[in-house]
Amino acid sequence: MKIGLIGNGAIASVVTAHCEGSDGRIELVGATVLSGDGPSVGKHPTFTNLDDLLALGPDLIVECAGQEAVSDYGPEILKAGIGLMVISVGALADADLLNTLDAQARESDAKVIIPAGALAGLDAITAARTGGLDRITLRTRKSPMAWSGAPGVDGVDLETIAAPTVIFKGSAGDAARTFPKNANVAAAVAIAGIGMENTQVELIADPGVTRNIHHIEAEGAFGRLEVDVQAEPSPDNPKTSYLAALSIIRQLDKLTETIQI
Repeated sequence: MKIGLIGNGAIASVVTAHCEGSDGRIELVGATVLSGDGPSVGKHPTFTNLDDLLALGPDLIVECAGQEAVSDYGPEILKAGIGLMVISVGALADADLLNTLDAQARESDAKVIIPAGALAGLDAITAARTGGLDRITLRTRKSPMAWSGAPGVDGVDLETIAAPTVIFKGSAGDAARTFPKNANVAAAVAIAGIGMENTQVELIADPGVTRNIHHIEAEGAFGRLEVDVQAEPSPDNPKTSYLAALSIIRQLDKLTETIQI
C-alpha cells in the first residue's frame, strides 16, 4: 500500500518511522508540507503543492497537520479518488465540511477513515448505535498546561489552578471547535455515536494528573457501557496522547491485513 502524508511534525514522524520499518508493506511516497517547514522527517520527499503528492498515486493520504489541513486538502484528495485518514477529527464538527467530504467520497468511491485516537470502545459504540443509543458523555482530564493555547481557555490562568477545575461543559461540537488541538476525541466519539450536538462533553484541568484521562459513558438498547483510558501524553506534544499516534499505526496495519479485528 502506498501512502502520503499531510504534515511534517511529531505525528508524521511516528507514522514515517512505522512505514520505514514495515518491510515494504506500507510505502510512504511523500508528504505535503508548509513552505516554512523544516526538512523531511524521513526518507520521503516533501512538497508544498498537493498536486505533486497526488501525482505519485498514493492509495491513502494521512492528515496529521491540524484542522485547517482537513478543509484545505480533504475535498481535493477525495476528488482524486484517494482515501483520506483524518487525525484532526475536530474539523468534522463543521457540518458543512463533513457533508462536503461525505458527498465527495461517495462520488469518487474513496473512503474517509477515522482512527480511534486516544479512545477505547468506539467499536462497541458504533455497534450499539445500530440498536439505538440514548446517551453518550465524555469526560476528559488533563494537566492544566496541556490545555494552553486553546481558544476555550482565553482569560483562564492555567498556571494558578490548584484543584480539578471544569474549563468546558457542553456539546462535542463546541468542544471540538473551542479546543481544536485537545478535543479530537470528543468529535470521534460523537461521530461514532449520536452526533456532535447530542454528545455531552466535560473538560477538566487537573493538576493532580500526569496522564490524559478519558471516561466514556453510553446507554441504549444494548445496555450500559463505561470505558476509562489513562493515556500517557505524547513525548513531543502533551496536548495529545501517545495512544493517538499508535492508533494511526494500527489503522494502517489493519488496511494491509487479510484477517482483521
